[in-house]
Amino acid sequence: MIGVQGWLPQAVSFLTALALVSAFAALSFRTLHLVVRAYAAQSVLLGLAALAVGLHKPAWHITALALLTIGFKGFGIPWFLFKVMEDVKIRREAAPFIGYPASLLGGVGLTLVSYAAVRPVMTDSFAGRGLALGLTIMLLGLWLMVGRKKAVTQVVGLLIVDNGLFVAALSTSFSMPMIVELGLLFDLLVGVTVLGLLIFRIQSTFASIDTDRLTRLRG
Repeated sequence: MIGVQGWLPQAVSFLTALALVSAFAALSFRTLHLVVRAYAAQSVLLGLAALAVGLHKPAWHITALALLTIGFKGFGIPWFLFKVMEDVKIRREAAPFIGYPASLLGGVGLTLVSYAAVRPVMTDSFAGRGLALGLTIMLLGLWLMVGRKKAVTQVVGLLIVDNGLFVAALSTSFSMPMIVELGLLFDLLVGVTVLGLLIFRIQSTFASIDTDRLTRLRG
């Protein structure tokens, strides 16, 4: 990263790399509670990366966003999802659209594609790695959404996509305008609430939260 010296690039790279590992963990877990915990761990890691940036600059708005990310994404949203799972009494993803070994292999392929796509357009090696990480996490989130039936898991996939966007913004510019991030947090709040209500509705209608049951709605 141009103009950034010392421990900061290494710290951000390390934390975002762990965030990538947590995305692969979400792909590998059958138990929904573990999938949500993987997302929570990923959000805390990214919040810590942003906190390191905010304290290093120093920049109060980045520090505030980091604390919001840790509190809201790392604890608030997971708590809500745990509450939803407790209410609908669902624990595992027994029959996903895409099997778990195939999901992991597909995730590896998406990682290679992301790095290959970013390498020709990025001259800064640190920013390039960060952008590739962010793109990979976004693709893994989409892959999780495509490969799973449970609505809760698909919500987590969408949230992981948002975290990938956060990684890309943090690594390429070491900041994201506060108004943009607050807007994204508000959108997440509204979106997760609506999706939570939708999960309750699917459960009450079909006695299941498998999204493939929605095909019954076709006339």
